[in-house]
Amino acid sequence: MIEAIKSQTLHRQPMHIVVMTRIMPSHSLGGMQKQTMDLCTGFTDAGHDVTVITTARADGIKSELLNGVEINYLQGCKPGYYSRKWNAQCRKKITNLHQIKPIDVIHSQSMGAIGVLKWAKRNSIPIVSTWHGTSLTEIATFFSSASYHPRYWHWLAIMPLRLLKRYITMDLAVRRASHGITLVSPTLEKNMKFLSKHKVTTIPNGIELPEIRSKSLDNNIECIAIGRIEKEKGIHYAIRAVANLSSEQRKFVRLNVVGEGGYLSNLKRLVKELAIDGEVVFHGRTEDDILSDIYHKSQIHIMPTTRQEGLPLTILEGMAYSLTTIASDIGGISGVITNGVDGFLIPPGDQNQLDETFNMLLTDRKKIHTCGKAARQTIEQSYSKTQMVNDTLKVLTDAAYSKSLPTVNR
Repeated sequence: MIEAIKSQTLHRQPMHIVVMTRIMPSHSLGGMQKQTMDLCTGFTDAGHDVTVITTARADGIKSELLNGVEINYLQGCKPGYYSRKWNAQCRKKITNLHQIKPIDVIHSQSMGAIGVLKWAKRNSIPIVSTWHGTSLTEIATFFSSASYHPRYWHWLAIMPLRLLKRYITMDLAVRRASHGITLVSPTLEKNMKFLSKHKVTTIPNGIELPEIRSKSLDNNIECIAIGRIEKEKGIHYAIRAVANLSSEQRKFVRLNVVGEGGYLSNLKRLVKELAIDGEVVFHGRTEDDILSDIYHKSQIHIMPTTRQEGLPLTILEGMAYSLTTIASDIGGISGVITNGVDGFLIPPGDQNQLDETFNMLLTDRKKIHTCGKAARQTIEQSYSKTQMVNDTLKVLTDAAYSKSLPTVNR
């Protein structure tokens, strides 16, 4: 009982939390970026000082204060990528920050703190790392989306070897140095047992619940596919699902594609080849209020990813807006969606199953309504942003006030 009271007391004391991550919402649209920012603003709302160290911005901005969070963009570090320069600049920046205001704990988004492990050990500053996936899960993702054309055969060996090297030299190093480890999905636990015994806590992503608006009662069906526009996100399957509808069905369906990325030009070319320009709209990266309007107008969310996802934030967002989601049965997605109750699960990369499920919903509008309502209830009961922030703060607080630090061999 005394320890419980002590823990609650420490939880209320303000800390200086340094968050280290290779990517933020200013770099690109994505679930990890949004979760990181949600945690940061949640920490500041709880009375803590939060400083973010991240890679450079394309527009050259060096720092900004956003909702009480100080964000530092390290110039010369390629946006979104780890590098030797990232490691060196992180050590320099964190040393300066610590001199200005002592740091209580480092929160590393996956391998974000890789360059400061020894520095943190010397200064007795604990590290808590949060993982949405690992380099091992990225190997599986690579094979699911790689081109097997003979011209690219060498990548089938080179990329997995690079990812394996990163797993050994970076993933395991951060994992070993972490006082606490949080996962967004229990499906990642089996990849976290080595060098992580007794450190792991699963804290699902959480979101703020949007207001409930009544959906349109006309015959039109608005759909959304959202995320970073990369091949492994599978949005081309959603586009083909629209193209595979009968000409009569397509009159009432529109697919809204939201996001940006290197595969966008391929998707636009595919839409032209399939002659469905009128049924697919590309919105690019949108402001929050515009995105909210798209969600509110939509009835179906399609996420046919082939990536080994932890717990995609867009799944939770779509369900929170009472959308019926069709998603790949991969990673942590099946831990959220109960097939046929609050959404539908399909095998990754199975175009036929996606087409059949999509057709079924279009011919059974009542099912769209009942699934969407159940999806909202699932989010209300289990995926609160407040709970996510409080649970993460508990891990950070326990680490900050623990006297024993793990061994660092980097």
